[in-house]
Amino acid sequence: MTSDNLFIGLNRIHLSETDSTNNYARTLVRDKLPIEGTVVTADKQTNGRGQRSNSWVTEPKSNLTCSYILRPAFLAAKDQFMLSASIALAVFDLVCDEVKDQPVKIKWPNDILVGEKKIAGILIENSLRGMNLDHSIVGIGLNVNQTVFPNGINGTSLKSILNRSFEIDDVLSWLNSKLEKRYLQLRQGQPQAILSQFNQNLFAFEEERTLKLNGAENRFIIRGVRPSGELQLEHSDGKNSIHQHHEIEWNLL
Repeated sequence: MTSDNLFIGLNRIHLSETDSTNNYARTLVRDKLPIEGTVVTADKQTNGRGQRSNSWVTEPKSNLTCSYILRPAFLAAKDQFMLSASIALAVFDLVCDEVKDQPVKIKWPNDILVGEKKIAGILIENSLRGMNLDHSIVGIGLNVNQTVFPNGINGTSLKSILNRSFEIDDVLSWLNSKLEKRYLQLRQGQPQAILSQFNQNLFAFEEERTLKLNGAENRFIIRGVRPSGELQLEHSDGKNSIHQHHEIEWNLL
């Protein structure tokens, strides 16, 4: 697999099986911080993780499961959501390149949907040093060739949408390229552009949706995501409120 990248994905560690690529990457960091851009990939994860301690269910050898080790020391801890936004945009960019005739959206905080079905999820674990980030482990799961999903999983894949198979290494190469472009955009000091593009492609942006907020179901208008990462909602009385990820549950098909 050749690459024109400067550093993202140039150092790859591939595993036939691991509990979680994020866990493996964390061990690498603990033992000796590898070069920035190192990616850990696995044919099979036995305990992949998503947001809110959910599991990430994936068919062995059918999908891309990987974790990148980054060192965004240029980013203040208070701005860490901008890293999340840039990573989400990179995965969004990749899916958009392949899926041309269906809507691709970013579901806050950083899932990627085609229609209302999940094609990718992201889990970022940050470590701080003082007021800035020190290192970040960026876990990405992208459904590539899996076409059957367990009951209760509202998933889709590139193959399900496009009716053809993909080489996982090709998809990884595309992802490396998209990630480096977005990460360098962030490093070059363009957070406003990143947040603007994130909101432009936000699932249900400026739409009225039924959400469960702190356990109570109501209708809200999605008003976008703030630089600090909270979702802004407009209530039926016209008032606005901001919320963390754990406060909201979505009702998807």
